[in-house]
Amino acid sequence: MRPIVQRVDRLQRLAVFEAAARLGSFTRAGAELGMTQPAVTRQIRALERSLGAELFTRTSNRSGLTELGTRLRDHVVAGFVEIESGLEELAEHAGNFVLAAHPGIAQLMLMPRLEQLNEVLGDLDLRLWLFEGDQELVDGTFDAAIRVGTGTFPGLDSRLLFPEVVVPVAAPPIAERFGLGDTSSADDVNEAPFVHMDDGDRPWMTWSGWLATFGIALRRSPGRVLFHNYPMVLQRALLGHGVALGWRPLIDEYVEGGALVVVGPEARSSRGYYVTWPTGRPSPTVQSLIDWLATNPS
Repeated sequence: MRPIVQRVDRLQRLAVFEAAARLGSFTRAGAELGMTQPAVTRQIRALERSLGAELFTRTSNRSGLTELGTRLRDHVVAGFVEIESGLEELAEHAGNFVLAAHPGIAQLMLMPRLEQLNEVLGDLDLRLWLFEGDQELVDGTFDAAIRVGTGTFPGLDSRLLFPEVVVPVAAPPIAERFGLGDTSSADDVNEAPFVHMDDGDRPWMTWSGWLATFGIALRRSPGRVLFHNYPMVLQRALLGHGVALGWRPLIDEYVEGGALVVVGPEARSSRGYYVTWPTGRPSPTVQSLIDWLATNPS
């Protein structure tokens, strides 16, 4: 049994106390709560007995808080605010399924199969939450998320969808201009212009990481443009502005369709793409999503 239940056997008394403390009147508290003034008085006295402390100093027409009453009011208000916030989140969440994903995952993996995904979720409305950095997920509420990492996500369980396998890709005109193809070396690729994803605090491979796999240091030339999300990088590559990094199997359809060509060797990292969910046995809907993603990784 929680200590609060042991100390306050009827938790409604805390709501009565909060109203009386906020309004400064037992009568006004009763009017707000649909109770009579004597009923409010009985609830407050019962609360005082259970806590062994006086909470109000009473006058003929107003009730003021004692020092202990003021301290209890602050704690109760803080607790009620937190609970009410949680209830609002639940009410907003009812009937929805929140799936968090990087923009690149959303564009390349989810959007082409949106009808299938909706079938997996049944009657629930899909709310697709696009996030750039993992920190955005810390205070958020989601049913499942697709993210990059090593498989260790505090407070979450996970299942590997596919490992991080990265190849350089370019539009055919760029590949032809720089004499690049799937047998080109990393040194060959390093002679072509790059399309850069923001290489700050990101969990996925960047050009510096890809080149380091082959013992090459990235030349940091001035005037680079760093794009904030992967769809923008991919669009620049498709328009022929340079070589971009592509994640398999996400870019395989572009390669198979001829919009992009592989122009160098692949690199692997210790990371992978995982579907994650709050620790514990997944709900039936989350389990259906996990199974669907595991069998449809691209």
